[in-house]
Amino acid sequence: MGIKTSTFGGVTLTGADAQQFLKQVNHGRPRKSASRVLAQGRKLMEEFDKKGFATIVLQPKKSDKDRP
Repeated sequence: MGIKTSTFGGVTLTGADAQQFLKQVNHGRPRKSASRVLAQGRKLMEEFDKKGFATIVLQPKKSDKDRP
């Protein structure tokens, strides 16, 4: 394991952990759900920049019966 941190500093990855992280950053693909959430967040950010606030509409929670 090659993770180092301190109270006043950041996180440093070393060795195999650093290599794996770089590989994932350079060649990894985001999940479709992550891309969708990013687009929604950008839309909210634009609305906030224009109006000074953003409106979020909550959907009712699906019950276990409604799930496939």
